[in-house]
Amino acid sequence: MELYKYFPTPSDRMGTLWTLTSIEDVYIIEFGPAGTTHFAIEGTMGLNGEHNANVFTTHINETDISFGDQERLEKAIEEIDAGHNPKYIFIMASSISAIIGTDIESVCFEMQPKINAKLIPVTTGGFSGDYALGVENTMHLLCKEIVQETEVKKLRSYNIIGNNIDSYNFLSDVEEIKSIMKEAFGFESNTIFTAYTSVDDIENTACSEFNLVLRGEGIKAADYLEKEHNLPYYYGKPYGLEGTMEWINQIKEKFQLKLDQQYIGKQMTLLRKYLMNYKFMTRALDNKKVVLVGDYDIVVGLASLVEELGLEVEKIIVKHKMCKKIKDLIPPRYATRIDFDKSEAEIEEYLSETPVYLILADGSTLELANQSEISLQIGNPNIVKRNIYPYTPFVGFKGLLFMIQNLIELENKKGIA
Repeated sequence: MELYKYFPTPSDRMGTLWTLTSIEDVYIIEFGPAGTTHFAIEGTMGLNGEHNANVFTTHINETDISFGDQERLEKAIEEIDAGHNPKYIFIMASSISAIIGTDIESVCFEMQPKINAKLIPVTTGGFSGDYALGVENTMHLLCKEIVQETEVKKLRSYNIIGNNIDSYNFLSDVEEIKSIMKEAFGFESNTIFTAYTSVDDIENTACSEFNLVLRGEGIKAADYLEKEHNLPYYYGKPYGLEGTMEWINQIKEKFQLKLDQQYIGKQMTLLRKYLMNYKFMTRALDNKKVVLVGDYDIVVGLASLVEELGLEVEKIIVKHKMCKKIKDLIPPRYATRIDFDKSEAEIEEYLSETPVYLILADGSTLELANQSEISLQIGNPNIVKRNIYPYTPFVGFKGLLFMIQNLIELENKKGIA
């Protein structure tokens, strides 16, 4: 493993914990050392989301590891089932218990007849891939194990798949998505996977009319819901004025919805004025190159937004491995300018040798040596920033306005400096 100044790419185990810990009434038992679970939860609390689940660790010692003793795990399952009466308990192996070959699926199979809660084995131990894989597999697992079949439909409602707390601006972005769906179509959200939702909400997912998938890692779950519960879906995230209108129009066509043209007209009139103002302000820049670093759907979406502002996308660096579901969906114009899964040292070497106007990246990348004139945080991890105010989106109409405001302020600050 290479040395890192800040954080290596998180494992699929962390992606699983991030996906589950924001769900109310979820119970998780991790079979491993107390320090390992404690460190993971501390890391989760460093994101911009809240920890709402009930996470337990069995702790293990050298004897448990040497002899493969699972008694602590079996007692923990019995104790939590009797003491808390949960509907579901997720059983995870920590990295250490996964190394010694603990068979979590067999433990759940053998214990299930004695337990009231449904035991759901999570087979990742942090060695199958990075956090994107953990998020993808866990949202699929939730759909497979918890979503209930129903004959009752909640009219004019939809679900959101892929609004998770590992996304830096999830809190504000989802509010703008809900606002657009309400104002443009008169639809209300039902279940959100998985930030600030509950076990009951996830059980009732199938009540809605369709799903909106905001990140590639949600497509596997959406495919399952379409096949098993007849819930069609649309994948995409609205960035910039053109991107937001394309997103709205494709949803309108796919689900045959009636669009409020008056609402759309007001938004477009307002934003065109500020788009022109920004382009006029930056017309004389010699260097308009932009580098974006972060999660796939966010950096590709923001790349289209900065192009709409008259800037030039120099490079897109995705900090995780490519999700199989998006392999064929990368916009052709970015095909030669996008890299996946670069190390911190590789990213720093590139940034320190490439003069650019703007870097849009996560908190730790912005601390690396670089030759940018201005920069803005758009991803986790946080070093200084915290996002707790839920009305500063990057997506939709308000997202474009907020980005223009940020970039104008940064340009003015550069002039003062």
